[in-house]
Amino acid sequence: MTVHLFPPHFGDLTPDGLDALPVFIDWISCHQTHPDGCPVINNGQVIKIDSDQQIIFDVGLHMKVEGSYESSIQIRSDGKRVEFSGNISRFGRRDNLFGFSLGDTFRRINHLLNLLDLPPFSLGVRTRFADSGVKWLDGCTVTRIDLTCNYLTGSHDNAEALLRVLSGHHVGRQKGSLRPDGQTIEYGSGSHYVYGKCYIKGTEMKKHSKKKKGRDTDPDLIDWVINNGVMREEIELKRNYLAQQGLLYLGEINQSLLYDIYVSRSQLRRFDMVKYEDTNELPRHLKATYYAWRNGEKINLKKSQFYKHRTELIKYGVDISIPSTVRSIPIRVRTVEIAALAAPDWYKKKFG
Repeated sequence: MTVHLFPPHFGDLTPDGLDALPVFIDWISCHQTHPDGCPVINNGQVIKIDSDQQIIFDVGLHMKVEGSYESSIQIRSDGKRVEFSGNISRFGRRDNLFGFSLGDTFRRINHLLNLLDLPPFSLGVRTRFADSGVKWLDGCTVTRIDLTCNYLTGSHDNAEALLRVLSGHHVGRQKGSLRPDGQTIEYGSGSHYVYGKCYIKGTEMKKHSKKKKGRDTDPDLIDWVINNGVMREEIELKRNYLAQQGLLYLGEINQSLLYDIYVSRSQLRRFDMVKYEDTNELPRHLKATYYAWRNGEKINLKKSQFYKHRTELIKYGVDISIPSTVRSIPIRVRTVEIAALAAPDWYKKKFG
């Protein structure tokens, strides 16, 4: 099923009252049961029958709902329970560089459900029971929610340097792991609790634009993201985390709470700036020699090459004939200033 309709200016790009740190929702998975019934929507049935010809289970497949610009989400309804899973901030838009607050996310989702004649997700009714305390009845249950924030570093080189710094530091028990391409660092890979990652958004957008579903991405926007060194941090809150924190019910969640969770678990929020050693000025053939010297490793060069490299590196203030110490001065130290990035006005006007 393909849906192209969204009312103009549906949803505010800036979370209310949180302009200083524009945290928005990326992916969300949720479901709600409607006792009075609703239309059945799925992509066919899967039925398993045992050796006695008895039906073990009968379940409907999620239906892929396609939007404009090769975007899609997944919906399923068995006649009572409605399920949603996907990135609604990407649905029907050319990109999702900037997304939506919790309230606007559910307004967009409910608008889509209305187009499919399905009832909306709601907070439900909060009821107190003598034996089990307060519970939410008949409301929406959230099983996954991804929190996202963009940051400005000033250049692509700065963004790469920031990732290298992050790979050696971490908050909590989830140590960062830098992927081989140097463009993404992950925290808690494989965790059933919380998974996080920081990555260079321009690299991801450029790679995505080469695929069919990313062909409509604006090339000028990609250039702007790359040239300004836009970094993105995503924190995926999984079902186990939400259950432990008492946040499975939509009625218990609000934008301010998600903001606090993001800040408490963010790796990037610890930095206003970072300093890193910039070796871009070094000729390529000297970099391996310099790094070996700096790290106290053996320099595997013939005697004539060693002295040739020594002569050239002295021009940069490095003498490889003298052992490196912690007091050695790097070739050049650069400072990266990091700032949270809200959607510029030109982005809102052009992309909605």
